[in-house]
Amino acid sequence: MRIYLGVDAGASKTFALAASASGRVIGFGQAGCGNHQSAGLEPALHEIAAACRQALGKQRASYASFCLAGADLPPDFAMLRPAVEALDIAATIDLRNDAWAAMRAGTTRHWGAVVICGSGINAAVRAPDGREFILPSLGALSGDWGGGSDIATACLGAVARAWDGRAPATALTDLVLRQFNEPHYEALIESLYTERIPRHATKVVVPLVFQAALDGDQVAQAIIVQAGSEIGHTAGSLLARLGLQCEPYEVVTGGSVFKGVGPLLLDAATLALHRQAPRAGFTRAVIEPVVGALLLAIELHRQPIAPLMWACLRATLPKQLVIRIP
Repeated sequence: MRIYLGVDAGASKTFALAASASGRVIGFGQAGCGNHQSAGLEPALHEIAAACRQALGKQRASYASFCLAGADLPPDFAMLRPAVEALDIAATIDLRNDAWAAMRAGTTRHWGAVVICGSGINAAVRAPDGREFILPSLGALSGDWGGGSDIATACLGAVARAWDGRAPATALTDLVLRQFNEPHYEALIESLYTERIPRHATKVVVPLVFQAALDGDQVAQAIIVQAGSEIGHTAGSLLARLGLQCEPYEVVTGGSVFKGVGPLLLDAATLALHRQAPRAGFTRAVIEPVVGALLLAIELHRQPIAPLMWACLRATLPKQLVIRIP
């Protein structure tokens, strides 16, 4: 029996989903961090293998698509490919960045674009003829801006500039001081400098920026508009890179930043996108990225997703993998 396997491995969790050639789900697995950049290669492989074995049982997949966070540059692929092949999970494997799973989970076709905003920002585009491009997604090193870490840094910078008079007062000051239980800005900056408040912990201020923007704070609104503009500009630029800026492309959104309250982020992103790609539009996935990885496994084996196969897959998906099905 031909078995397809999709794997979506990130910094927080790893999902694996197996299905038959008819589209019927035959197993689902879940494990921990599968990002070698976060956990190290061997621990990440252990979690990936655990999720796959839960999904497959004692069977071996005919074809598998491994969509892995941390698969960014050629050195990553040179290390990851032989390591994944050595797991002996599937007869044939495809290895790619996890952005592609998120894209496929949100598009109605096998092509499209995606922008993911979690701690950082990543984006990718795939043309109908198979051409692809993905950002290196290495933060400031590759010119990236717009993820949660950037919004948090902008928020703290705005509070600092309001305190010393270089910028207007902002409601973010009280919100941030309350969040970190600090009496005044001097105490806050000392806690940040001495890392009593760890750098990774500052991302908790991101929802505060969205809330302050929704409540009318212009400083917070400017940060959200800047992030949205970068998101839309990034998506439009990638479409233009492949000469697709005049096509009605679906741009999938993913990541925690898009869960922020209020319409301002997506409004700013849409405006920036339409300035470069007027017929493109943002869309949200209704299924988890691991389902996209499974669809890639099927399509990359040159089997189209027929209506009956898709209906069977939807009918047998585990409930935790359904975000919203219209």
